[in-house]
Amino acid sequence: MADVIDDAQAIQDEHLARSIAAARAPIPAGEPGECDECGYDRPRLVRGRCAFCRDGRPPRPWTTTSRADHPAH
Repeated sequence: MADVIDDAQAIQDEHLARSIAAARAPIPAGEPGECDECGYDRPRLVRGRCAFCRDGRPPRPWTTTSRADHPAH
């Protein structure tokens, strides 16, 4: 017959299994280019958006580089 400690161990095992499964979730592939939302050139875009735009954060000033700022353009 299971007691409280056995139940707690079962809950902990389920939690650990779910946590490991969540950590193994695939990371979408990214590609460099210009963000569709903010227009800045970024080294990794996922579905056309940079990390700042996907997360809803404003970009840091030292990381913003527009294509117009590049000497080649």
